[in-house]
Amino acid sequence: MTVFIVWLVAFAVLLFLALKAWEGTLGGLVERWLPAQLRGDPAQDRWMVSVALAILGATFIVKPISMLLTLILLALLVWVGKRLACWALRKAKLH
Repeated sequence: MTVFIVWLVAFAVLLFLALKAWEGTLGGLVERWLPAQLRGDPAQDRWMVSVALAILGATFIVKPISMLLTLILLALLVWVGKRLACWALRKAKLH
């Protein structure tokens, strides 16, 4: 129960901070980072991105080792996938 309360408090604080920072740097960063096809209504983007960041941040605060291991695993999978794709493209061009 304590972990849940800590997660809720962290979520609320991070959501508040993300919504407050949207008009400043966070909104501009998302505008530059997201492709035009993924952008929608600016008000909806504000809530969706802020909630997603708050969920990730609160989970990182509560279970940092699990999050780090997940990020390392995802990075390894992306790296292996990129290597395999480059290898496959090289093989396809040779034949």
